[in-house]
Amino acid sequence: MLKSLLTATAAALVLSTGAHADDWTLDSERSTLHFVSVKNDNVAEIHRFTELTGEMNDGELKVTIPVASLDTAIPIRNERMLEHLFNADEYATVTATASIPKEIYNLETATGTLPVVVPMKVFIAGEAVEVDAALQVTKLDADHVVATTSQPVLISAKEFGLVKGINKLQEIAGLQAIDHVIPVTFTVQFSRDI
Repeated sequence: MLKSLLTATAAALVLSTGAHADDWTLDSERSTLHFVSVKNDNVAEIHRFTELTGEMNDGELKVTIPVASLDTAIPIRNERMLEHLFNADEYATVTATASIPKEIYNLETATGTLPVVVPMKVFIAGEAVEVDAALQVTKLDADHVVATTSQPVLISAKEFGLVKGINKLQEIAGLQAIDHVIPVTFTVQFSRDI
């Protein structure tokens, strides 16, 4: 019940409308997504995707990440991850979607920040899994909102069918281990379509 209330309140904060439009577009210049890989038990490396697009239309949120925008700071590692982990030839994007209840559209909220947990369906390389994202949602003004992870979203390689790919990367790089849980953090800013 509390989770549902927080989700509805966050959606109200994000999508308060009154006389405004209900359509929002992700600002790719002000949005980022990073993830961490850990190899040999104690070597952590930060990676990112350089391109994010997204929209919120009529209660439906969708964020799309072209996997070709992967940046690990090592070109050959980018190529190997795209081939063996993300299966980029078949799946060009990672997506995250969430439904926002329409009944909250008429609520008005003030500028401010709210902690929330939002259930999201994440699609990676052919597998869709629901994960919870703990966020701080901030209404910058009537037409701009930003959501930032307040704790990492944990992506399970097993749940997404990525274990085989991770094992292949481990073999190619001659590593003893690569962790099967990947922490992800992001900041996404949306602007209302006027």
